[in-house]
Amino acid sequence: MDNKKNHSIKASLIILMLTIGLCAQAASYVVYSVVGDVKIFDGKKNVTLTARKSVTDMSKLIIDAESAVTVLDEVHSKMYSFTTPGTNTVKQLIAKAKAPKNLSKQYLSYMVKQLFSKESKNLSHPSTYMQATATSYRATSKDSFLLNKLEAIFMKRSGNSVESSLIQPQTKVESDLDVRFELISCATGLPVDRNVDVATSCYIRVTNSTDDPLYVNVLDVDANGNKYLVLPVDEAATCSHLFVPGNSTVSFKAEPFEFSEPKSKETFLLIATEEPVDFSILMNPIRGNGGSTMKSGIYRMFYETK
Repeated sequence: MDNKKNHSIKASLIILMLTIGLCAQAASYVVYSVVGDVKIFDGKKNVTLTARKSVTDMSKLIIDAESAVTVLDEVHSKMYSFTTPGTNTVKQLIAKAKAPKNLSKQYLSYMVKQLFSKESKNLSHPSTYMQATATSYRATSKDSFLLNKLEAIFMKRSGNSVESSLIQPQTKVESDLDVRFELISCATGLPVDRNVDVATSCYIRVTNSTDDPLYVNVLDVDANGNKYLVLPVDEAATCSHLFVPGNSTVSFKAEPFEFSEPKSKETFLLIATEEPVDFSILMNPIRGNGGSTMKSGIYRMFYETK
């Protein structure tokens, strides 16, 4: 009996050690961005996955259509984006994903620090300029590069303001990046007509046809020059919630908006950048300083309410 007990104890210890070893080897990741509907199985039920959570290779994710989740591998300084619909473990998603984006350890450390900052959690639709704290990586010069870019595009052939120029259909729009968007009806899930009924509720669907991830937002300007930033911004300007992986289509269903003014002409301008910028600067009069510009994706659509 004693020998049997000893063998049983030894077997149990071996299993325990193997289990501990497997757990120790399981890679861990920080969730950087979630757009759309993504859930994680917590062992009992599916719960909504959000940024700043930790997942492992064995975490089971349920990704809805037109949704995306991006994770950071702090050990190997890599970024992975997953857009495959269905239920898969993180390990399976990594196997299916395209090559990860390599980041410097210093920049990845900065990204994580910003992601967990108090300011990154404060989202709003700004009505006035909201100055984010300047840092060595997201300096205010990056924001001015975007303003310079927009001024170069929309004031190239006119002396009008950027806002008055961009709402004119005859103004040619030039884009460095292949990106576009649609307004999707919350009721039908279909693109809305250019002549849209008042009180129609919509959300933004963005298609990024480049190989690289982009940060996006959409500016709505009416005929009177009133502006509205369709997607909210965070005070830290991390833009992680505005992150669209390369070669993907994602829907911002969590940020619906409504056409509220009758007989209103609305111009929607998608702006995409390769680096985070403070999109809230677009709520101020858009003026450049004639300096350097930045590579940007620009796409415009016109709508008129009935």
